[in-house]
Amino acid sequence: MPLQRVKVAGRKPALPNRTAARDKNFIALTDKVFGVLEAFSQNPKEPITLEEITQSVGLAKTTVHRLLYSMKKIGYVDQNEQSGKYMLAPKFFELGRSVLPYQRVAALARPLLENLRIRCGESVHVGVLDKGLVTYIAVLESQNPYRCAAVIGEINYAHSTAVGKCLLADLPEAQVEEVIREHGLSKLARNTITNGTQLLEELRRVREQGVATNIEENIDGVICVAAPIRDQTGQTVAALSVSGPAIRMEVILDVAKREVKRVGTRISTMLGCPDGDDGSRSVVAMPGPSASIYPRN
Repeated sequence: MPLQRVKVAGRKPALPNRTAARDKNFIALTDKVFGVLEAFSQNPKEPITLEEITQSVGLAKTTVHRLLYSMKKIGYVDQNEQSGKYMLAPKFFELGRSVLPYQRVAALARPLLENLRIRCGESVHVGVLDKGLVTYIAVLESQNPYRCAAVIGEINYAHSTAVGKCLLADLPEAQVEEVIREHGLSKLARNTITNGTQLLEELRRVREQGVATNIEENIDGVICVAAPIRDQTGQTVAALSVSGPAIRMEVILDVAKREVKRVGTRISTMLGCPDGDDGSRSVVAMPGPSASIYPRN
């Protein structure tokens, strides 16, 4: 395949200063670095030469070379040894692949999460797996005076939470065992799973059913149900849950399972999951509200 070369009528003028000249907080090098990155986006199909990048960004050749050398040294740019042409390195794409799904989930899913909270009447959480532990990236608290809710940024164990089970269920067994070795299986409530074999069996059920439960496993008197959120590759990048006092959750448990699964699938579809069905035709009726007797956690 012939190289798709950059078409230029002449030397491109220097990059404009995007901030006021007297802005002491702006680092001028930022313009140059992102100018180089933009040159790659203009030539996505093939590696490009130093000359092509230089023409695209309108900087001195020596400056562009030093920028490329620095980006190559820290692993974000690769250079073909034979041709000398440059390309973005896998590390650059891993950076975006690992971060963007999390940020997109919170933004894209907000209306759906709000609707889920209203329909179930309980708190809604979205969590991700970070170093074997659950970190909550979105929390919508129940409007009930007695409710169960974490806070954004709060960290919890994976083995004792419904969100954590969804995230662990997508990992190879060897990685799950590594999480167990690092964090253990602490007993946190009356029904916490503290045996590795039992946890693996539980994760198998989560994969089969597409939904996870925490029946007083993390906090006594609290029940939670969760479903995975998948990205365009089909990989689980987050999980969403509904949680509340056991006396209320027991009444809506089966329906809540179907609801979190439906919403999780719909969010996955929005993220580009190929097997997603938004479930928009399968909305179910929720039972009436029950008494609130448990204090907020």
